[in-house]
Amino acid sequence: MRGKAVHIVAAIAESLRFFAVVFLAFSVGALLGPSASNLLRYAAAPQLLFAAGFFFMWLDPERYSPFRPLLALGKIAGAVCFLPLALALAGDEAARGRTLGVPRLGLGLAFFLAAVDVMSICILLLGGDAKPESAAPSSPVEDIERVEGD
Repeated sequence: MRGKAVHIVAAIAESLRFFAVVFLAFSVGALLGPSASNLLRYAAAPQLLFAAGFFFMWLDPERYSPFRPLLALGKIAGAVCFLPLALALAGDEAARGRTLGVPRLGLGLAFFLAAVDVMSICILLLGGDAKPESAAPSSPVEDIERVEGD
């Protein structure tokens, strides 16, 4: 059962957001140290969990919609943590300078990160549950029998 197309679009946007974090780190010069790439991997890799969450909500919304509040909480926490980074980027010369031949790439990537966060939060908060209101909650045994029957 496939869910709403907005979830697959959000999964793709979250995947692109991961690469934007990496390019943003390169843009401000955070990848120049030998241990910085390891730190970046640990800081950026959890962002891929949001892409996986949206993908699975698209793949089987009935089964994975209970994870919607957890994803929303993680996205809101990520957006709150992004505010100090955005303020630091606004005053950073490297973010406003030319990186990879593109002027102000750091600021553009920061705006992209913020836009993806806002889009994801809106999808999670306004998307609603996939399960109809009249459906009774099923037991784990019924879920297993339903999966085995497919």
